[in-house]
Amino acid sequence: MPKAVLHRTVTYGWISGLMSTRERTGKAKKVTMKDVASRAGVSIMTVSRVLNNDKVSESTHDRVMEAVDALNYRLNVSARSLSGSQSYLLGFFYDNSLGSYISQYLIGVLQRCNELGYHLVLESCTYGADNVEETVSELTSRYMLDGVILPPPLCEFLPLLDALEDANVRYVRVGPGLELDRSAFVSIDDYQATYEMTEHLIDAGHKNIGFIKGDCHQGVAATRYRGFCDALASHGLAINEALVTEGDFNFAGGMTACEEILDSGEPVSAIFASNDDMASAVIATVHRRGLRVPEDIAVAGFDDTAIARSIWPQLTTVKQPIDQMSTDSVDLLIEAIRADSLLGIKLNKRDILPHSIVVRSSTVGE
Repeated sequence: MPKAVLHRTVTYGWISGLMSTRERTGKAKKVTMKDVASRAGVSIMTVSRVLNNDKVSESTHDRVMEAVDALNYRLNVSARSLSGSQSYLLGFFYDNSLGSYISQYLIGVLQRCNELGYHLVLESCTYGADNVEETVSELTSRYMLDGVILPPPLCEFLPLLDALEDANVRYVRVGPGLELDRSAFVSIDDYQATYEMTEHLIDAGHKNIGFIKGDCHQGVAATRYRGFCDALASHGLAINEALVTEGDFNFAGGMTACEEILDSGEPVSAIFASNDDMASAVIATVHRRGLRVPEDIAVAGFDDTAIARSIWPQLTTVKQPIDQMSTDSVDLLIEAIRADSLLGIKLNKRDILPHSIVVRSSTVGE
């Protein structure tokens, strides 16, 4: 098994350590919560409530935040953590294999953490690494994480889940396809979304449809393939195994998979790749073969990441509400942290968000 590839970053938002202003003499002066309260004309307790997103009137909130901006005040998270059981540090473990999806998801997580006054510790970890217990032990002892967000494929890396549970670290998963009762998670209905996209291709007149699966170790890859198979069966269409292959959810894998389908000698009029990175590779490969999209081969993807709108022709794809999913994963994690801290209970909420089919020119033409 490979060793974990570690790359750790502590990311700071507007609440990012105790900053300083400078007096006219140029000497640094620490700005305190008392200074903010004095400028805003409120109590220190009210400032604390605003910074912790407790409910206050809109006018009070605006006065406090105006003072925060004017004084360049930044809450000292280390000091805040001493007053309670929380460190206000969340972890985000990621595997680079999902490319553009992870990048877009991370932006939303960062924004939400900034809004709620949490720092984010980024941890690169290879799916299948054999030293994951050491990684979790070292990370949790160094940072005292309140909780961790696990996007694909790490959300299904069972040794990692075991290690986090052994370390008593709460976690929320994003889009898992395995052991759904094990933790809180946020997702879409991957089966239904794949079923609907397959029907879109069938309704457009396609009967010979290729399908590029994701990493076979991931439960969500199996779920999406099942949706594809069931949609074909419901329309009386047989699965041509020569047109089904695996692409590992990355561009290089999508290119290889597309070449296998095109070289099979079987007629194919559409290819459905189960994420956008693989679908963009399909479009590139089809063009390189001197074929046209969608006139010769229609192409569909999954996720609706930025690449779906930047390639030509633009990609028909399943839209996951990635921004909402990232926000909700942070909210679910913080809710679980507070429930555990205040009530001593474990919350395993499921947040299934709506998806949609975005039809663009890779399946319908100009």
